[in-house]
Amino acid sequence: MALVFRIVLGIHIIAGASALLVFWIPLVTRKGGRTHRRAGWAYVTAAAIVAVTGIASAARLVVYHQRPHAWRGGIFLVYVGLFAAESALLGVRALRPQTRAGSVQNAVDLVPSLLLVAGGVALGVFGVSQAQILFVLFAALGVVQGGMHLRSWLTHRKNREGRLLAHMSAMGTSCITTLTAFIVVNAPRLGMRRFDPRLWAVPIVVLTVGLAILRRHYAKRFPQGGAPPESIDHAVG
Repeated sequence: MALVFRIVLGIHIIAGASALLVFWIPLVTRKGGRTHRRAGWAYVTAAAIVAVTGIASAARLVVYHQRPHAWRGGIFLVYVGLFAAESALLGVRALRPQTRAGSVQNAVDLVPSLLLVAGGVALGVFGVSQAQILFVLFAALGVVQGGMHLRSWLTHRKNREGRLLAHMSAMGTSCITTLTAFIVVNAPRLGMRRFDPRLWAVPIVVLTVGLAILRRHYAKRFPQGGAPPESIDHAVG
């Protein structure tokens, strides 16, 4: 079993490094272009592997913890993995038009966001019971994000502009989670504790503000009541 988890950890590290190498490319290349799409799929693949292996590694802390209270960190990290996976999934699925024929599949798409909200509520209660402010804050963030994504699934996907902005927001959130995780993992090298709330809050706040500015920039490029510009519209089609 120990060997299996070492292999899982090795895959997690390789996938994480790959995600860090390519996540910035879709941000700086032409939206909908070949480079944007290829780099985007490379990031999504790496992020999916990171999420799955990260959840597996965190689950190990819960079941096979060797240090006191390590299981609490495992529960938190499982939720972080769900947070990242839900964002990446929405980023991919958001560009698909919502059709009556696909109503069942669209309903299935709501499940990750519902899990994020339900898990956030559970983590918040757990954080209060364990006096872990970081858990409570991250749970609140997850509930807010899950609620926003549910609203996006139910409303914004009816038009191309809404689908594109939902895609940008979700993929941006996934990138923020990836970068934050990298910073947290290397926190001991900076003389900080991995679960120091400041270590999680600062990169999330700074990067979220940057994402909001970028999203607003592209939102202004949409003609009032019309279709997106051609270069952006191609990303949706």
